Amino acid sequence: MIRLPEIEKLGEPQQQSFREAIEFVLATPLEYFTRWMASNDLFGDDVRLASVIEWGDGQVSIGITQPWYPGVPADLRDIEQYFIHEGWQLLHDPSGHTVFFNYAFGVMAIDAVSRNCYLADYGLQPFDVILREPDENLERFLRIYPA
Repeated sequence: MIRLPEIEKLGEPQQQSFREAIEFVLATPLEYFTRWMASNDLFGDDVRLASVIEWGDGQVSIGITQPWYPGVPADLRDIEQYFIHEGWQLLHDPSGHTVFFNYAFGVMAIDAVSRNCYLADYGLQPFDVILREPDENLERFLRIYPA
């Protein structure tokens, strides 16, 4: 299973040490497939389902194929320029993650970092970036739709 971002409340709400942060939680198989389909659509990736195995204990393993992308890990400046040029907006995440949001598609991109974005002769190729539609808590926390 992959981990998807969600808001987690850390500490007790009645204490002054209460804070919120983006944390990563396990995803369902449907969330996993949705992520890869969105990556194929938005980034021109070519992830394909290779196998699904249900183990005796009820756990599920999913095998995929994904192209090998030549190039070198992109630096954060190149990643930011790419996403902004492609219509994404960089959001401020108080918990420190780099988060982009695409208002046209209503989806956010998290984990758009050097290990998941390669720079090649043809440009920047994101892969393994976590795509997710934000829920109300993430919208509020990241101030996606300012009042």
